Amino acid sequence: MDFDREFGFCPELAQLYTSEFALGADGSRFALGGCSTPNNLAALKHLFERIRPRRTLEIGLCLGASGLLFTAMHRQSEAAPERQHVAIDPFQSSTWKRAGLMAIERAGLAQYLDFREDLSCLELPRLFGASERFGMIYIDGSHLFEDVLVDAYFSMRLLAEDGVMIFDDSADPHVQKVLRFIRANAVEAVEEIDLGAYRTEGQTTLRYRLARALGKVQLTAFRRVGKVDRAWNAPFHSF
Repeated sequence: MDFDREFGFCPELAQLYTSEFALGADGSRFALGGCSTPNNLAALKHLFERIRPRRTLEIGLCLGASGLLFTAMHRQSEAAPERQHVAIDPFQSSTWKRAGLMAIERAGLAQYLDFREDLSCLELPRLFGASERFGMIYIDGSHLFEDVLVDAYFSMRLLAEDGVMIFDDSADPHVQKVLRFIRANAVEAVEEIDLGAYRTEGQTTLRYRLARALGKVQLTAFRRVGKVDRAWNAPFHSF
């Protein structure tokens, strides 16, 4: 991938991937294995350009790659900095030594960021209770089934009308289980998006659709299309 061409709107993001490591506040070096892949980030960029969300949310800031993307995209859209990107990460200081926050600060994007250093199972209900809504939500935190299910439950309720919810690492068996639940039991609330339209270089529509059929794609996205809360006696479909 030509990083400068794809991510030229945020030189710090291109530099992160070409340097192949991120720096923590204590000088620690982190390999980029915890970051979203460049192809996934490119797909997120193309989605952002299509739907132009006023506010965004991500669960899992980690080394800051996706945080750089979202905050830089808000700047690219010529929006005034109003902390319109919320990032949740309980381990940013302890595990990641503020690497993600430092990357965003170095890029001059801190005013676009509203950082919450707490568990998503605690922070998402606070956002919901405050009637916050987001046009785009990126779920890339804990991959344990129960954590992803809670993230999905609240994220669907935090989506604005026509908002998009994206799961990273959707080939992971824990994440796949949550996706099966959504497909079986939330069809009135959300519809799955064919991300083949947002493929990046080197990816063909046929290749993407084959991977999707085999459950091997790394990104899965849903658009909110209706009411999220179900009736108390709604039918339950096995997944």
